[in-house]
Amino acid sequence: MASGLDFSMLSRLRFRQLALVIALSETSNLHAAAREVSLSQPGATKMLKELESTLGVLLFDRLPRGMIPTRAGEEVVRSARLILSNAIRMRDTALAVQSGTSGAVRLGAIMAAVPNLIVDLVENIMAEAPALTLDLRVVTSDLLVEGLVEGALDLGIGRPVDIANMAGIRFEPLLTEDLAIVAAPGHQLTTTKNLHLQDLTEMEWILQPRPSPMRASIDLAFSREGLPPPRHRVETSSTLATTVLLENDRLLAVLPASIADYCARHRLLKVLPVDLPSSMGGYGLIYPDNGSGTDIAVSAIAIMIRRLAAGRWQVTDT
Repeated sequence: MASGLDFSMLSRLRFRQLALVIALSETSNLHAAAREVSLSQPGATKMLKELESTLGVLLFDRLPRGMIPTRAGEEVVRSARLILSNAIRMRDTALAVQSGTSGAVRLGAIMAAVPNLIVDLVENIMAEAPALTLDLRVVTSDLLVEGLVEGALDLGIGRPVDIANMAGIRFEPLLTEDLAIVAAPGHQLTTTKNLHLQDLTEMEWILQPRPSPMRASIDLAFSREGLPPPRHRVETSSTLATTVLLENDRLLAVLPASIADYCARHRLLKVLPVDLPSSMGGYGLIYPDNGSGTDIAVSAIAIMIRRLAAGRWQVTDT
């Protein structure tokens, strides 16, 4: 297996060189990048030249206002992130084996998946794979894909994003996502039956900022009814902030139905009986198309997620 490796090149590569190019891509300043990796500026200059010589390419354009990655440099930076992330994972896996933990999976998930799917997933792990550790990170779909590309995540539950950002990433649709209009339990509309969007035009809202999928969904729903967009008092992408701000019983908001139902069960909010068609599409598994799915722990989590999704929600075909 090692016959195809260039040991002459590998013997000259160092992790600190990779850390330096990552820092330099983020700061565009050699002095600042050197400080981040605990080097002097002359030492960083020498190390960068050595890496460029080893790889045989110019990694950064030296400009008056800073250093910008070349096209080759951008690819090296991307690979450097993946190599360092995998090195950290190798260490964590070795420590897990030594401590008796059979594996650790870094899972990214959108907020809508937490109340039901993630809760059930954790229960399944505890029952079926007690030696497996889950590193859960709740993020938006764009950050989820970014984490997968850079090797910071092993698996994701979310929506596909811009096609250009999905290169090398596979999306497996599993779930439909509905939306719900919510209010404080004391809101004047919670006792009203047969509500329609037209009844909500004079209300004030907490809405996600454009161009978020939830904001697009409610704007589109109002537009299809020939109504002006809802008037927003607050814009935020934070579900926690939305939930807390709804203590003001004059405001309405839109949440994923899974979160709205969770809040309603715990009497934090009430779901208004208004039909709100969702244009957000389905969400499901997102993972790198690079063979990492052969990892036993990652495969085990993916199988559990598929099983739970099939049992709880209608599988999408989009």
